[in-house]
Amino acid sequence: MAKTDTKTRILDTAERLFAQKGFDAVSLRNIIASAKVNLAAVHYHFGSKLALIQAVIARRLRPINGERLAKLAEARAKAGRRPVKLERVLECLFLPLFRVQADPKAGPTFARLVGRVMGERNEGLHKFMMGELAEVIIQFGAAFENALPGLAKEEADWRSHFMAGAMAHTLCNADLLAKFTGTQFDPRDYETTVRRLIDFTAAGFRAKVSPPTRPGKKK
Repeated sequence: MAKTDTKTRILDTAERLFAQKGFDAVSLRNIIASAKVNLAAVHYHFGSKLALIQAVIARRLRPINGERLAKLAEARAKAGRRPVKLERVLECLFLPLFRVQADPKAGPTFARLVGRVMGERNEGLHKFMMGELAEVIIQFGAAFENALPGLAKEEADWRSHFMAGAMAHTLCNADLLAKFTGTQFDPRDYETTVRRLIDFTAAGFRAKVSPPTRPGKKK
């Protein structure tokens, strides 16, 4: 079998196992046994388990981030000298991510994989993720700042933090909506999900800033 086929098989198998069990729980031996390849093939294509983990994540994340940045650049070009509307910035950020989730073949595994990345306290993995997201953070941070000129940086940072949490929870825990409320979630209708998430997060970004509460002060 061609080298490219072997590499893809290793990536597909590793992605599935990492998503199911977590990065630390899966060994290279587990991967080679399931992919039906030898250890030399893994070392040839990736060199180490950490490099394989990074390749698995990058394979899914880089196209998403590339589309995010392209959409934002297009929105900026259309806006000209005006700032891009907040809702449009959020759409550029959310839509590429949830489009992947809607893919019946890759979506469920991808969502679980993102959950593993968010949940596992692996410093090396988080450092790698920050590198992958660096340009997205810079460009979208500037777009949020331009869309919300009256919002202080500290408040914008907190609200971006809350936005990221809502985005990740919606992506990784969609099944909980039906379990806890009975409201059904259809990943194929990702545009409706994105619209709801935009409405929610835009309102949060525009919410009134409450005055700071002093520690120990009685209400």
